[in-house]
Amino acid sequence: MAQVPARVSQDIVRAARRQRSIRLYNARKEQWRHRGRRLRRAFLAMAGIYIAGLVAALALGGVSFTATLLTFLLGAAVFTVLSIYPASPRTHVEDLNSASLIELAGSTELWLEGKRRALPNAAVDAVDMIGVRLEQLAPQLAVLDERGPAAHEVRKLLAEHLPSMVESYTRIPAALRSKTGAGGTSPSEQLVDGLSVIADQIEAMSEDLSQGDIDALATRRRFLEVKYVGSD
Repeated sequence: MAQVPARVSQDIVRAARRQRSIRLYNARKEQWRHRGRRLRRAFLAMAGIYIAGLVAALALGGVSFTATLLTFLLGAAVFTVLSIYPASPRTHVEDLNSASLIELAGSTELWLEGKRRALPNAAVDAVDMIGVRLEQLAPQLAVLDERGPAAHEVRKLLAEHLPSMVESYTRIPAALRSKTGAGGTSPSEQLVDGLSVIADQIEAMSEDLSQGDIDALATRRRFLEVKYVGSD
């Protein structure tokens, strides 16, 4: 069983896993919808070829066995190709760099989910926490200035530091990932620590971005106290 970092409580981890289950369920529903559209398009294309062949046969008063066989094979080939392509969309590192600020949190979470199987079991809790905190950060990014310093720092963390850390780990041969190095820790342990730090950094960024709203609420409360409580 994966070890929970000391800084993360069991309640938060359980909540993170529940939220992840909901996200994965929605993602799978979208994948099945994509596959359904792909199969429907393939079936219509195949049916169109067969109908065109039938119409041609009726217009010409019949066709040869070879032409009939070629029509059948063409329809089967078109169905096979269109039922496979285009493949279900996947998020790549390049997509993180090109994503708008509004899309960045969601794209980062999808990319990290795609890498989950390549990560050690001990990293599961940290990955779940990153997902939860990205959801918390997403609405704040929607109103953030793309050209501001805060946006630059968010992009650097999500589109550079996080992918670089994960991909550096996945390039290490599987047999060496659990081997303790000169520093007394294994690559797997270093990855878990790094992901925990990134989760904390995302939370800190979210708190910084919301500080303006918190200050505004405090100002509004003081104004109301002076205006109404003071008058009473």
